[in-house]
Amino acid sequence: MTLFELERNADFEQLLTYLEESPTDDIRQRAAEIIGSLESKTSDGEDYGYPRGDIIDVLVEVSQEDEADGVRAAAIDALDQFGQDALEQFIGEVSGQDIDNIAEWKKAKLLARGLDADRPELRMAAATGLGRIGEDNVLKALVERLSDPDPRVRKRVARALGRIESPESVPALSQRLHEDQYDVRIEIAYALADIGTNNALRELIDVANDEDETVRRIAVDALGRLGSVRAVEILAEALRDDSDSVRRTAMFSLVQLLSEAPASASHKVREKIVGELEQANASEAIEPLIDILDRSTETAQRRNAAWLLGRIANEEYRSVAQDALIETLADDDEMTSKFAATSLSLLDGDDLEKRLLELIEDDHRAEETRVKALFVLGKIGGEQSRNRISSFVDRTESDRLRKRGFSALSKLGGAGAMSGDFA
Repeated sequence: MTLFELERNADFEQLLTYLEESPTDDIRQRAAEIIGSLESKTSDGEDYGYPRGDIIDVLVEVSQEDEADGVRAAAIDALDQFGQDALEQFIGEVSGQDIDNIAEWKKAKLLARGLDADRPELRMAAATGLGRIGEDNVLKALVERLSDPDPRVRKRVARALGRIESPESVPALSQRLHEDQYDVRIEIAYALADIGTNNALRELIDVANDEDETVRRIAVDALGRLGSVRAVEILAEALRDDSDSVRRTAMFSLVQLLSEAPASASHKVREKIVGELEQANASEAIEPLIDILDRSTETAQRRNAAWLLGRIANEEYRSVAQDALIETLADDDEMTSKFAATSLSLLDGDDLEKRLLELIEDDHRAEETRVKALFVLGKIGGEQSRNRISSFVDRTESDRLRKRGFSALSKLGGAGAMSGDFA
């Protein structure tokens, strides 16, 4: 079974086996990353049929003993995702100090001393723990560690400063943004976006226009975390960048912005994004959205791409947009599937009705695809749809398809009773 399948099935037991026993560094590292990401989706490891404490014990061991730097770092990040108690178990075992049941400010001071430890893994864990506690009385110690000799430590220091969100760290972060290696600069840019002050935003906007393509890409990536109208404007400009990688990163960030915008501004941000994308060159806006639906495994990205596609696809790209949305109708995520169906109903034309009628009668297609196709036909269909759906509901053996068919007919003025939109 592949790691992807183990992630999809949340198979902690097999993932831990890969983490402990695989001879390949990349596989062990990816296993640790997946274990951490799975924990972030639940409040209790028991939900996946495996004891949470046993998972943490393995991660603590790997964080100390694995021979590969990247694997040890990924295991520490996984412990972070399992919570402060998991991190503190690791720190306690490595340092030999009991940090349970003490005040947060005292714990912060103790962790700050860990920033000077000889072992880089302990410095990494200390920085991560300080970010979780969020006490600003150790801000100076963290800022000083932005010059740590180990880039893995510098990454986690930047991440911690982003979590604490203190404006006092912006000058130091801004300086390192121009000096460090690529992966550290990404974390620094993210930290500036998380801090979100005017000075932090100004720094990201400045580097979004940098002569260095790598710096521009880092900036537009981070701007996707801000959720502001100003960020939308900068990212829309980046869609016209000379670099293909910058343009595509800008589109991914715009899609991310739909999720990151605060509730009070989400409608305004959505309107701004749609307006900017409608004005952009079709290849700059539509092709990356189709690419997201085709390749991305991130649920939020796929949802937002499906939602956007129906609102900005022009006549030139309507047919390929329809293709992408039809293939998304049976998405594992119900909300993505619904957004795809709703967007399809906005892209009528190019024989869409005919294609969907053929689809619902194709027994080889997934039932979910056919259910959503019937929903769309209820929105866009005409006399041809009424006749063929009426015949279809008499023939189909699927209760769900029959129910969806009757719902579509009721909307088209034919026989049937109204039911829920996606029954």
